[in-house]
Amino acid sequence: MMRFRKEHKKISNNIELVSIHIPKTAGTSFRNVLKSAYSRKSVVRFDIRRGKIEMEKKRFKGSKLPSNVRVIHGHFRYKDLKELVEIGADIPVITWMRDPVDRVISNYYYLSGVLAYELQEEKKGLNILAKMQRSLIEYARNEISRNRMYKFLDGMPPEKFHFIGIQEHYKEDLTDLMMHLGIKKYPDFHVNVTHKKREVSEEALKEIKALNALDVALYEEALRLRNLRKGVSDL
Repeated sequence: MMRFRKEHKKISNNIELVSIHIPKTAGTSFRNVLKSAYSRKSVVRFDIRRGKIEMEKKRFKGSKLPSNVRVIHGHFRYKDLKELVEIGADIPVITWMRDPVDRVISNYYYLSGVLAYELQEEKKGLNILAKMQRSLIEYARNEISRNRMYKFLDGMPPEKFHFIGIQEHYKEDLTDLMMHLGIKKYPDFHVNVTHKKREVSEEALKEIKALNALDVALYEEALRLRNLRKGVSDL
């Protein structure tokens, strides 16, 4: 867990909405929706890596965010955001979640694809990937890969979020969220996911679920809250 100095002065801002992008939970599509709904200059990609802030993939070192920035959306843990940036209790915080097992599998194949693209082995006459790449279950067993949704949202219980969307119900939940935010017009961007069925053994699926017990509990709570929002009985 990263630690910040107590004397650190938090970054001031004009933020009206915080959107936490947990990897492989429809974040890219949703960012495009936000940019269209609020204006492209008002929404910025905002990431926190090892205690350092990146805005639109560039290092940010200032004490105040640009005045036009109203929405931040990106990869950051809620605890880290609160340590670095002034976030009032009245500022709505939203996020999207996904079935934890599906999220891990999707993240693994996404990263494998990125690695293969970056190496371009065939063009270079290399064979590194086959020798060094971890299997799905090896990736899932790594502590860094486990319970990532819980780690991103740690410090703020689900019921405190203004809205938690469920990727499996993306279109319906996007409609509900836009209504909650008072936005009437927005584009119908589709989730950027692969529809190729991945063959994963039942044994591996069970282990991935066990390895992500905190995420499973968090996801089930998010589904329960969604049912309450939709007026659906748990029975």
